[in-house]
Parts: sequence; C-alpha cells; structure tokens
Amino acid sequence: TTLRILATLLKPTGGRAKIMGFDVVKEPEKVRSVISYLPEDAGAYERLSGLEYLEFMANFYADKGDVKEMVEVGVELSGLGERIKDRIKSYSKGMKRRLLLARALMVRPQVAILDEPSSGLDVMHAHYVREVIKEYARKNKVTFIVSSHNMLEIEYICDRVAIIFKGKIIESGTPRELIEKYGVGNLEDVFMSKVKDYGVSLA
Repeated sequence: TTLRILATLLKPTGGRAKIMGFDVVKEPEKVRSVISYLPEDAGAYERLSGLEYLEFMANFYADKGDVKEMVEVGVELSGLGERIKDRIKSYSKGMKRRLLLARALMVRPQVAILDEPSSGLDVMHAHYVREVIKEYARKNKVTFIVSSHNMLEIEYICDRVAIIFKGKIIESGTPRELIEKYGVGNLEDVFMSKVKDYGVSLA
C-alpha cells in the first residue's frame, strides 16, 4: 500500500507523502517524472522478445533522452546476453524479473520504487538482482525504496530501514544501529524482537 501511494497509484486516506519534494496527491505528474515503479506482480508482453520489450517501453520516455542509448543500458542491466533476442514467453521467472528491473532502471529515475524485487527467485537470479540494485545506486546516485519480507536481503542492500507492522512504522534506523540497539545478530532478529512487543506469537 505504501509503495502504491508513493507511485501515485493510490490516494492516501490520511497524511501526506512527498517524493523529491513533490506531493503525491497534488503533483502526481511531477512525481511520475522522477520515479520508476516495479511492482511485485509486474508482467511483460510475452510475444515480444526481451529487446523488443525494452524498445517498446523506452519510447514512452523519449523525452528523457536517446531511446537507443536507453535500450542499450537496459540490455546491459538485464545481463541476458543473446537471450535478450528470444521471446519473453521462453524466459524463466528470474530472467523476466531481470528484464523488468532493467526496464525500471534504464529510464534513469531519480527514485526507483521496487516491491519485493527478488521474491520467488532462485539464489543466482536473486543475487544478480541485489547486485544490480547496489551497483546502480552507487554509480548513479539513485535513491531506491525497496519493500521486502526478506529482512536479510534488506540488511544487505539498504542504508536505512523502516519496519512497518499493521500499517505503522514501529522502528527505523540504519541496519547496524538497529542490530546494536536490540543486541541481536541480524535485521531479521530485530524484526522478531520488535513485533513481540505487540503481542505477536509464533505458537
């Protein structure tokens, strides 16, 4: 819900949200001009090749720069090699996710909003997705907002964390700050320690 509000797909029932200083309700077009959004259940046109899909999507962002250059960036980010020329219907789930991540980043967003970017992927594809996110953020100074149920993944790729429970932020800080505050070994343990304060039991 939070990510869909930030991506201007849902209107909040209360409070305010801003991206790069733009109000998501009052200035949705300006917000959309600086973000890209990759939902967990995103799909692609399976009758197109990966390359055709990137070309098709790049044309929507022609005002942001050279389409050919944008597609070249997307091809490189996907890491699919010659398979980029194959139809998407022949791709594994991991390959599709890599293509979709490339599509989200090739448009040079100032803020990339990713919902469960590696959910359901095998180790190799999940590792690739995480490394692309970290390297792209470092090289291009892009802010990523990432939602994930995988606390260890979040600990690895994120500089700051907000733990949301039942619609409210119940804790926030850097991964190291939170781990030290709760005297535990990792961010997953932080989450478990914190939700116990709310009467949550695994029994």
